[in-house]
Amino acid sequence: MATKVSYENVPTVVFSHPPIGTCGLTEPKAISKYGKDNVKIYKSTFANMFYSIFDVDDPDDKPKTMMKLITAGSNELVVGIHILGMSADEMLQGF
Repeated sequence: MATKVSYENVPTVVFSHPPIGTCGLTEPKAISKYGKDNVKIYKSTFANMFYSIFDVDDPDDKPKTMMKLITAGSNELVVGIHILGMSADEMLQGF
């Protein structure tokens, strides 16, 4: 009996500056698999906690981290997560 390994949900990180992390489906792939009405996208842009102790004149000057969470179905099963910013690798290791 032959079995095939699925790499669809294996987290991947590019150790660049800033780091990039991804796991699961992209938004277009999730829409084609589950349908547009069954996919919900959550996006967030925030200052990483590393920069919280730095006193700057304008908080918007702090480097940002961006995150996209892709869910499917009425129970909002997470089918994809994508992170760009400092410590993306550390955040993604939980998935």
